Amino acid sequence: MADVHYNLGILQQARRNYDEAILSYQRAINFRPSLIQAYVNLGVTLISVGRKIEAADILRTAASVNGAGLKDKRVHEAARIQALLRLGSLYADDGHLHEALSSYREALQTLPEYYPPQAVYNLLGETLSKMQQYAEAERWFQACLVREPNYIPAHITYGELLARNSSRVLEAERWFVKATRLAPDDPNVHYRYGMFLSSQNRFAEAAREQLKAAELARSDYELSVAAASALRHAGRHDESETWYKHAASLKPNEATSHTNLGAILHINGKYRQAAAAYRKALRLQPNDPTTITNLYKLMALIT
Repeated sequence: MADVHYNLGILQQARRNYDEAILSYQRAINFRPSLIQAYVNLGVTLISVGRKIEAADILRTAASVNGAGLKDKRVHEAARIQALLRLGSLYADDGHLHEALSSYREALQTLPEYYPPQAVYNLLGETLSKMQQYAEAERWFQACLVREPNYIPAHITYGELLARNSSRVLEAERWFVKATRLAPDDPNVHYRYGMFLSSQNRFAEAAREQLKAAELARSDYELSVAAASALRHAGRHDESETWYKHAASLKPNEATSHTNLGAILHINGKYRQAAAAYRKALRLQPNDPTTITNLYKLMALIT
């Protein structure tokens, strides 16, 4: 019974039991080769464990699975589009932008009438922007926003594209602001707006947005580090120290956590605590040149 194996795979994937999930999806495919969603989930799970070449092969196979004779062709067609978008995302993450663009274009060419196209439009725009084909990228972002004016990912990606042109910075910021109004509780929206503000040397405002992002997702290490860094650039050193400490508590075995914490303690005049943080970083990553340099500078102050 392919459905049983497929559903078990979903359960194991949710529990991060990836090896078991992979086996379940493979069994589901074996017993029903037309179960395209099993291919898609298998590809996603393989990506989670770093088996990217296998994932690409599976997702490519999924995109070519024949749906003839199936009762629910809509589900099959939607899963095929998901496979192509996942494949494109995999290529894009590895820097293979031409391959990513090809996958997204294939998805667009086979898009069923009932399938919302805005995600595909936005991915095309984002990829073309990375390829520095800005005019065509802008056309896809605009097409996305015409189709769905409140599509938040496009507000962000279009804003980032416009921000590349110094004459369109104000226009870019309007899209970021609109995104924060549409999704005030989305940490990624505040993070990306904060990055834009930082690129404009508006450090106080950038710190405000990065702090919102970190507060909305306190278990996210990267957002905690981004908030701490933004607060440091804004001169809010005591708050920066608090967030670097929080980041270190999230990843205590990450050497960079303790190097960063040592640096802000150093700035805040807490020299002995800073030295302890640097030494902890060096225990985790011996001979790291940045940490060693910082520690030497600190010891010169102490002595």
